[in-house]
Parts: sequence; structure tokens; C-alpha cells
Amino acid sequence: MIQQSSSCCWWYNPLVIGLLLCSTRSVTSFLQSWIPGAATVTAPPELNYFTSQIDKVVDVRLNIGLISNQLFVIDNFQFHLCNDPLDSGATRITLPGADGPRPILSSGPHRIDVTNNGSFINMDGLQSVPLKHGVWELVWRDDGLAGLIICGLQLDRDARRNDAILPKGNLYLTFPIWSTQRLKEKQAEKKEAELKYKEFETERNLQLEKLKETPNLLKKAMYFRQAAKAVENMDNTGFHLLVNLPTEDEVLNIGGTASDEGVLKIVKTGTLWSKTGSFRSNDGKQKLIGTASLF
Repeated sequence: MIQQSSSCCWWYNPLVIGLLLCSTRSVTSFLQSWIPGAATVTAPPELNYFTSQIDKVVDVRLNIGLISNQLFVIDNFQFHLCNDPLDSGATRITLPGADGPRPILSSGPHRIDVTNNGSFINMDGLQSVPLKHGVWELVWRDDGLAGLIICGLQLDRDARRNDAILPKGNLYLTFPIWSTQRLKEKQAEKKEAELKYKEFETERNLQLEKLKETPNLLKKAMYFRQAAKAVENMDNTGFHLLVNLPTEDEVLNIGGTASDEGVLKIVKTGTLWSKTGSFRSNDGKQKLIGTASLF
């Protein structure tokens, strides 16, 4: 069975992994209240506006496992992320935002219509993988560079191929989401930082080459200091903080119109994970199962 072992440490939380894809500053959105700074987060005034834009049909592939040559792929899912909020009395699975310690950061649960079940082929032929009770939420904090769309669905029976298994129970898909305007701003910042980084990288390599070639010990020390200064300058560009920023090829339009700066972009690759127990008290078990891909 291809599964990631669970851990009680918050930094192995799949939700935190998703947040790290967006921005390091976003992590505190789901930290417990006793962690310094976590209690002061607020939802952005645009949360309702962003939520109102989302009404999208997406094709989904689930990749179970974390090693590329051992993946168990379930393909052909199609979800409709409906714009209408779920009725308060409707049967649904819990969500980490709406049912967690910071519900103010959540749009609240919205309905997912599974318009096509997933499928895979094993020794017994083509197998269908039905999911039900689908809900999604948008989570965003006031000073966050990006947000998250979290989809929750229920699987009634295990899906198995050879030794790989997608276990029954509550499944969650987490995808970073950006406003087009903020993403363009950060991409421009990344481009500028990359140019400066490469400039200092060239300087570092030049000084290291000089250090290698000279037999003079005093000059070696001088070239070493200059190379170290170039490395410091490389770090100060902040490029390393932006290296995982998604490109235009790595996102899909998820809401709004092409002429609207409020268009939302969803990152095509997210995490697939499971959870038992309560999000509010963080009991139960949480496991990173694999990744989810959008098309």
C-alpha cells in the first residue's frame, strides 16, 4: 500500500503543505490559537467577492502515492464547483476551514456535483470510483498572497490496484488559488529578482574561478570574501522565496471574465489527503496520500 505515514507535527499537515505552495505568510491561517500571531488573522474583505466568481467544471486526476514510478492513477473525474452555498442542515463531510479553529477565513461549504466518476483498470477490468457528498470552500486570510480551494468528498469503498490502495473515508483535495492581479505582480517581482540573482551568481562563479587559479594566498582570501559577498547578494534578492511561484502554464482560470482583474487562477497541481476526527481539536489521523491534477 502506497501511503505517507502520519505525523503529529503541524508542519506535516497536508493543508500546511498546500499553504506553503501559496506563501509562507499564509501558514498561520490554520495554526492553533496558542501559537503567537495566529489569533490575529482575519478574512479579507474580498473573500465573498472571490467566492462569488467560482462556478467551474474541472477534470480531475488522482495520483495515489508519492513515488512517480509507483503511482496508482485514477482518471476521468469531473467535478462541478457550484456557486450556491450548501444549506446549513445538508449532509456533508467536515472541512478544515469552515469546521476548523478559524471559520472566519472560510467561504463556508459549497456544493460539488460529481458529473463523472473516476475510473482505473486492474486485473478485473475497468473499475469505477464513485465519490459523494462533495463540498468545497475557499480559504483566504487578509494579508495572504494567495488562498486555497479545498474540496472534500467521501469514498464508500477502497479502490485497489495491486498493492496500491485509495482508502475509503473522507478525502480532501487542496489547490492554491491566486487573483490574476496578485499573481502578475509576483511574477514580475520574480522576473526582476531572477535577473539580479543571475548577475550575482555570475560574479560568484568568476571570483571562485579566480580563487582556483591564483597561487597567491592573500589573493585567495580576497577572492573568497568577494565570492561570499556575491552569495549573500544572491540570497538578498529573495529569488529563492519565489522560485516555486506558478507560471501561466501551471494555472487555470477558475472564475470571473478575461477582462476582469478579479479573475481567479487555480494551480493545476494540488495535494490529496485524508483525515479522521475533528479539525477543530486536531485529533484523529491525517495522511498525505498523493497529488491531484486539474485539466
